[in-house]
Amino acid sequence: MILSGLVKSSTVDFPGCLSAVLFAPGCNFDCFYCHNRQLLGQHPPQIEIEDVLDFLDRRRNLLDGVVFSGGEPTLQEGLVDLIVKIRRMGYSVKLDTNGTNPGLLGRLIQSSLVDYVAIDLKAPWAKYPSICRCRAADVTFVQQSFRLLASSGLDWEARTTVIPQLSLEDLEAMASAIPPAPNFFLQRYFRPHISRPEDRFMLDRPGYTPAQLLSMAEKLRQWQPCILVR
Repeated sequence: MILSGLVKSSTVDFPGCLSAVLFAPGCNFDCFYCHNRQLLGQHPPQIEIEDVLDFLDRRRNLLDGVVFSGGEPTLQEGLVDLIVKIRRMGYSVKLDTNGTNPGLLGRLIQSSLVDYVAIDLKAPWAKYPSICRCRAADVTFVQQSFRLLASSGLDWEARTTVIPQLSLEDLEAMASAIPPAPNFFLQRYFRPHISRPEDRFMLDRPGYTPAQLLSMAEKLRQWQPCILVR
């Protein structure tokens, strides 16, 4: 298991929990608007697992939960073993994922190793390969993960960063393509600080305003009753 970063205390990443956030490097997507691109290179930063475990051990009475984010944490060998160690300390665990590893996600759910899952809904299914620069096969895995979460009884959320390239029609197709989520978030697009030069023409497009996102959310509520803007 490789970790590249640690946020020692967060009130916004894990609903209802004061949490630490762990960042795993590497991703099988290459979204042009990624805000953690420093984790995607060949030589991402690394922190010692034992240092992280020592920190969490000292914070047992101060923190409630631990978030695994990235990058895409489900790509990391050793993720399950690390989660087991952290849960033994008494922490709740949240997983942030793009949904492309339903096999591991199912294992985590079946073994009661995660308490909350946040899964990205990036685009209409047909646009995933172009927006995420991923394999067409990955879309099938994402669909499986949504079905798995919907039948799991677990608390989870779907979240969409509303990039300028997504139209209202795209969002309607997305919201209607997945089961109603316990929480569905439309997230405002902000240009990332680190990007590839060839992506500039896509990044320079202005994002939607908060008022526009609220209007979109109301139109999507017929498919996703628990929709919010953040």
